Amino acid sequence: MINLPPDLITGDAAIDSMDVTDVVSKVGTANNWSPTKANEAEKWYRRFLFLTKQEQKHGQPVVAVFGLDKDADLIWHEHITRTKQYKIDSASIFGKGQYLDHTPTTPPNWKELLDAANALYLKKWREIPPYANICCI
Repeated sequence: MINLPPDLITGDAAIDSMDVTDVVSKVGTANNWSPTKANEAEKWYRRFLFLTKQEQKHGQPVVAVFGLDKDADLIWHEHITRTKQYKIDSASIFGKGQYLDHTPTTPPNWKELLDAANALYLKKWREIPPYANICCI
């Protein structure tokens, strides 16, 4: 397990042991983020993965929780570009042969999906992502 600050720990061993240090560093540098902003974006990325795993239906393909913070989404994009590691991380988190696809979309019921995701964030962490409006499922 990597040494995470307490606010980055989700309680899921696969997510908490995932090393995205280089990913977050690259995105942070490209976007001129402070270390605090980079930490915040990583926190919401890890939490997004946690809720997506929590909502995963056994035997079904993984479907992303709808509400994702816009900065966390940048981390997700960069993580995906490291395809070999991303596949390993996806399988570790979601199960052998599972892969979390990123499909930008705006379904007709986007508001209900976003409200449902925010309710999950609130239930688990008592806060919601500051910019949870990214449409990826």
